[in-house]
Amino acid sequence: MSRTEEDYTQFIQTQPPSTIAACLRRDQLLCQENHLPSPLAMHLPTQPCELLDAISKHLIPDTTIPAPIRMLQCQGIISGIKASVNQMSSIRTWTAEATEKGTGIIPTTKDFKSALRVLEYLQKYPSISMLTSISPFPDVIASVKTQLAFEDGLRAVNHLHTAHKDSRRDSKASYKSRRPKRNCYMCHFEIRTDEAHDIYPSLCRPCGSFNLASSAISQPPNLNLAGKTALVTGGRINLGYETALRLLRCGANVIVSSRYPRDAVVRYARELDFGGFSSRLRVVGADFRTARDAFRLVEVVKRLLDDWEGDGRETAGKALDILINNAAQTLTDPVHSETRAIVREEHLEGEVGELGLIPDYGERYVPKLRGGVGSAWGGIEDRVRLQIAGSAESESVEGHGMVQKGLGPDGMAEDDSKSSWTQRLDQIPYEDVISAQAVNAFVPLILCRELLPRMGATGKSSRPLGYIVNVSSREGILESRTKSASKAGHHVHTNMSKAALNMITETESEAAWKRHVAMNTVDPGYMSAAPECQRADGCPIGFEDGAARVLWPIAVGEREHRVIRGRFMKHFGHHDAIISRGI
Repeated sequence: MSRTEEDYTQFIQTQPPSTIAACLRRDQLLCQENHLPSPLAMHLPTQPCELLDAISKHLIPDTTIPAPIRMLQCQGIISGIKASVNQMSSIRTWTAEATEKGTGIIPTTKDFKSALRVLEYLQKYPSISMLTSISPFPDVIASVKTQLAFEDGLRAVNHLHTAHKDSRRDSKASYKSRRPKRNCYMCHFEIRTDEAHDIYPSLCRPCGSFNLASSAISQPPNLNLAGKTALVTGGRINLGYETALRLLRCGANVIVSSRYPRDAVVRYARELDFGGFSSRLRVVGADFRTARDAFRLVEVVKRLLDDWEGDGRETAGKALDILINNAAQTLTDPVHSETRAIVREEHLEGEVGELGLIPDYGERYVPKLRGGVGSAWGGIEDRVRLQIAGSAESESVEGHGMVQKGLGPDGMAEDDSKSSWTQRLDQIPYEDVISAQAVNAFVPLILCRELLPRMGATGKSSRPLGYIVNVSSREGILESRTKSASKAGHHVHTNMSKAALNMITETESEAAWKRHVAMNTVDPGYMSAAPECQRADGCPIGFEDGAARVLWPIAVGEREHRVIRGRFMKHFGHHDAIISRGI
């Protein structure tokens, strides 16, 4: 007896996940034997949900496989069955039509030439045809029918939108042919170019799939943060921007700090879904090169926590649930670049004022050249401070000249082709040393100390009630070898500041847990590089991937109520915060 669509829907709603999993296993075997499976898979959801999670536990019973990977494998099995159903259905339809029409109409030479041009087109643009060199004939027929379903104008638009992927793939293939082998960025095993992940050329296929699955758990609808309030420092661009966007799209109220708050507002306002989260976003001006701005940020955050209307609920904003110390200082921008950014802030005042995203509490924030560092750090190398201030005044007046990355201890301008990332100890400007320590370590310490009393609670709880994520890097950990290429006498100012940040987590995570606040350090990965260190093939991952790593301990705590604290985390895993090297 044939089953209707309602029969399969009722079957899914009434049968336990174990029974559905058994049916899927049977259908998978039928597909492998080239038999037509049941249409059950066609009626199952395609996106991760509670039902698929329950089915996956029976379909892939291996408990050592992480939940995201298990879900990915379950989706793959269902997708494979669906593909077999579609393919076999097209075969039966094609066979029936051929039988009905008998010999059919014999094509002319012109028809064959036209067909050959179509096949050459489909072969040249696999992103459009979805075909490979080993695709079976029914798939080719299905691809042609798909193209016939387009009107000529729509087919042209689809070509322009999709064909550029094949051009990029060809250029990547050309580069890969010169580098036939490489090590996977995550697992470090050697991989051939044909073993690389389609989206991440620097990752092997398993690591690429793991990256995608782990990233998905901190995106809506997988993570719901409605009613939560987060502070993200340095949220104007790059990693901080992507992290704040994810939090907003998961429903959280988000406070973003930036040296250039108006420019930050303009960037968020460009997002297509800005209207959906604008009421939950506030941007606060703060330049962490001066402690004064850090303490001002603390006061503004406390006022927002008390006054925030949020989504209209009485409890929204009363506590700070998430603190992400993301703001970082590695390279000092040239004076003319800072001057240009400050002038842009002044011009944007009227444009962003009507949006009401910049709170007006107490002293008005005004961005200053070098953060006003010349007057903020008394007692530290007075002669050098005067030279820094003098160069700032000269550059701001003239508006041109050589691109400066700060002044060396002898007062001479450094070579603009070499940043402090590749300079030796005796070349690094004191300005970079001071600002890196202030932004990367001192200010996170201030924020943890001042805002922790507004986070979590002291009552009993087996799950995290708050989260602190200190965004760091592997440069801040001890190496197993004394001659590690990761250090090698370079960027000591960044290394020491990141080591200090790691030590905040190592020292204070236990005390923070007394309020059930889980404090961790996260290395977001290799997403950017100094200009002179750029790789020809780009960075292995992007800022969105880094944001997924930053938010992973939060997603795990909220979704699974798992407690992860006091750890140095990399690639969605956790390790000891300090790697010790004894004698």
